[in-house]
Amino acid sequence: MLISRSLKSSQRGVTLFLAMIVLVAMMLSGIALFRTVDSGVLVAGNLAMQKSATRQGDQGSEAATTWLMEKSQTDPTALHEDSGAVGYVDYPFYVANALNDLPTAGQGWPVWWTAYTATHAPAVLATDPATGNTVAYLIQRLCSANGAPHAGAVACATPPESTDEGGSRGAGGIAMNRPTAVYYRITSRIEGPRNTVSFTQTVVSL
Repeated sequence: MLISRSLKSSQRGVTLFLAMIVLVAMMLSGIALFRTVDSGVLVAGNLAMQKSATRQGDQGSEAATTWLMEKSQTDPTALHEDSGAVGYVDYPFYVANALNDLPTAGQGWPVWWTAYTATHAPAVLATDPATGNTVAYLIQRLCSANGAPHAGAVACATPPESTDEGGSRGAGGIAMNRPTAVYYRITSRIEGPRNTVSFTQTVVSL
């Protein structure tokens, strides 16, 4: 009888030990599951913020395009030179010779923007109260120098040349129509909640 009681006591001790191990494993699994779900929700929220900021970059493109169209109609020669004012939303920093003003090899957009806006202050739109996003933008004319486009040493990025048959040329001749439009690059930086930062670029032709 004493031997039987001793074996039962030993078995009860082993069962309790195994039960505690299983309980600890279940607790660790529950904590891991909770952290996974919490991280998933956080990542989904950050992605939503990022997409919202990217979509709002259209506001910078629209404001810049409106400014360019107004200038091209009322004072087109103003687009031949650099111009800009700090913080004035309707007057962005406009760069007339920015053909190669892009991030260098290995340089990210945030670093480029910080360095570039130290001397080229962007226009800043009012913060959107619905999303908390703030849009800032720059306008760069894709030309090699200041001055009238396609004149002298001022080389500008343009649409491809097109062909036109006829005109004053001989029968069967092909006349080249040299484009007069100029490309303008609009770079927008969108900053929002949760340290969200997004960049968009739009190229327009006028």
